[in-house]
Amino acid sequence: MQDFLLILYKYVEQNIAFSLSANPYLQGVSISFIGIPKVFLGDKIYKCLKTNEKTQVSRYSLKSFFDTFCILKYLCIFVYNFTKLNMKDIYQDVNNFQTVEISKAATLLDISIVTIRNWIKYGYLQVNSCNDKNVLLLSEVMNLRSEIANGTFTKLNSRANKSKASKVFVPNEYSQDNLHIKYIYSIVKYIHQHHIPTSTALALLSLNLLQQEGLLSSYTQADVLAKRFHFTNPQIGKEIQEWISTVEIKDDFLFLTHCPIPNQKDVLGFIYQSMMNEGEKSKAGSYYTPAHIVEDIVHSYVMPDSKVLDPCCGTGQFLLALAEKIGNPLQIYGIDVDAIAVKIARLNLLIAYKNLNFNPHIYHQNSLFDIFEHRDFDLVTTNPPWGFHFTIAEKKQLKTLFPPIITGESFSLFLKKSIDLVRDGGRISFILPESILYVKKHKDIRQYILNQTNIYKIFYLDRVFKNVFTPIIRLDLIKHKDYPSDISVCKKNKTYQLTQSKWEQNPDHVFDIHVTSFDDAILNKLYSFPHITLQKQADWALGIVTGNNKKFISPSPQEDYEEIYGGKDIDRFRLKKATQYIHYRPDLFQQTASEAKYRAKEKLIYRFISKNLIFAYDDKQKLSLNSANILIPRIPDYPIMIIAALFNSLPYQYMFQKQFASIKVLRCHLEQLPIPILTEDKKQQLLQLCRNCVLHNTHFMPIDQFIQKEFGLSTKEISYMKAELL
Repeated sequence: MQDFLLILYKYVEQNIAFSLSANPYLQGVSISFIGIPKVFLGDKIYKCLKTNEKTQVSRYSLKSFFDTFCILKYLCIFVYNFTKLNMKDIYQDVNNFQTVEISKAATLLDISIVTIRNWIKYGYLQVNSCNDKNVLLLSEVMNLRSEIANGTFTKLNSRANKSKASKVFVPNEYSQDNLHIKYIYSIVKYIHQHHIPTSTALALLSLNLLQQEGLLSSYTQADVLAKRFHFTNPQIGKEIQEWISTVEIKDDFLFLTHCPIPNQKDVLGFIYQSMMNEGEKSKAGSYYTPAHIVEDIVHSYVMPDSKVLDPCCGTGQFLLALAEKIGNPLQIYGIDVDAIAVKIARLNLLIAYKNLNFNPHIYHQNSLFDIFEHRDFDLVTTNPPWGFHFTIAEKKQLKTLFPPIITGESFSLFLKKSIDLVRDGGRISFILPESILYVKKHKDIRQYILNQTNIYKIFYLDRVFKNVFTPIIRLDLIKHKDYPSDISVCKKNKTYQLTQSKWEQNPDHVFDIHVTSFDDAILNKLYSFPHITLQKQADWALGIVTGNNKKFISPSPQEDYEEIYGGKDIDRFRLKKATQYIHYRPDLFQQTASEAKYRAKEKLIYRFISKNLIFAYDDKQKLSLNSANILIPRIPDYPIMIIAALFNSLPYQYMFQKQFASIKVLRCHLEQLPIPILTEDKKQQLLQLCRNCVLHNTHFMPIDQFIQKEFGLSTKEISYMKAELL
């Protein structure tokens, strides 16, 4: 009976939550739930709605509504559905709602009870009541454990959350003229200082640009205030008059109508990007694409009669590049959800074809949700939003519209839609984060790509967006399964060929672009050595998250303070001289592991954010921050020092970078690396070298050479590995 009630509780809670978010009549309305059992609502909904005192309608009427309609409705639906379930489904649901006490959850997650309580506080875990005890759903705990292991749980990182960042910056790397940058800085500064609304500012700047282009007759300040203009192009006149009619113009705004505007492509889009803060860019996934990338795509695939779509066109970067090669502007299509960006994009295209009077095929729509009648494009190309935040209602709709894309990741959805819109034999070219190639959660879009297209080229572009540290790729596809399957990978001024069939066969369809045929041979050699792994043979722990380093960490020693190390303090085999000190009070910190992990007799501390493996040996029970995590190997008769030696060596740097191509050193990665089975004599030789390195500060090179020799690596292979790691 208890399991049945748990299922009932969860069902009602989820449906009430959805009802509140989806019903416009209930949003922002306070409801008193006195008399309604708390179990039907869940802690979050109950507390939120009960404590909000801003009410617009009768509490009594809404209480009655929920009492007599909502609860009964969802109960009836649930009972109806429950009767249709077979026994297998029932047992599955019951299993999903098994509970664990908080102390048990802490053990499962390898964190302290204090950290568990903090995670509950921040909403990452939801507490339930059972037999007067606070418990957690086992399924939620295990999901969180998996996210931690895979590196996808980043909610409590001390690093800044970009979605909330207020910093404004000009993407100046996309302009070659310093004077242009100076002008744009001045314009943006003026707009912010005078609190000019974004749409108003860009409308006035549009007038300035059009006069500069000879498409608008001279005007006075009085003309601007009266909104009287004469345009040489009728369609441009229509666009601007409609825009200007919607904004309020004040005297101190008029500077924008005659200030110097740089003569460069998409200057309005450039200014618009510069006005947006980093948080807005991050939420929208909106970043200015370097011109050379756009031009290279257009040069590669566009012919004078091509029909091309940019489904996330923004202010029209790609569309302007297309205009230089396509004779008919009505062959160019663009869609975007940003109304201001669409206005700019339409104006950009009209200026590009200034001698033609036409209505651009650029629409203020959502490419994912709106039905688009054209499905015969020669090329679909874009830099789509990454990590876009959809509403609950949108997420539900997307699951119906895009059943193959389980993750709901925005760039995956746009890529799937674009594959569907292009003609057979047509091209798709997307700018994407490198993570699409190998991260497990993106398996869904990789599988769709392999099923529907042939991968033509992959360009490894590294980091090209300002203030975005994710490596970037350009993915070029052909919608044709019978096209030759050789893939060209362009990376660091070299090009090599790979075979798509290899990716079709691996379990997660990982696109391992960094692994050539020679790499395959080396990796096979390294893995052919008899070995074991750390899987189920090690303890792991996250470093400390204080929640406020300025408060808890001192740059100098103090009474009752001890040394604490971050990622930058970790060197191969050794901890550097401490530069930070802390009073260890785990009850006050945001996140800690169990103290036994920090105080282990022997442990390894490693950099978490790093493209290289860097492990220090510690037998002094030192503390570490969340940029330096903990590994305690538990392989019988296998000294921990030797594990440190292996992971710090050249072969393991090579294996890590080739197989995972990650800037995070994740547990799931380390658990896959081979630990060679050595003879006792070899163990002792290597252990002595390790002791010399740790105790006598000798060079690491003899250790590295020993491990290279043990794996039987040739001089050619070693030289190649070193060159690849540069």
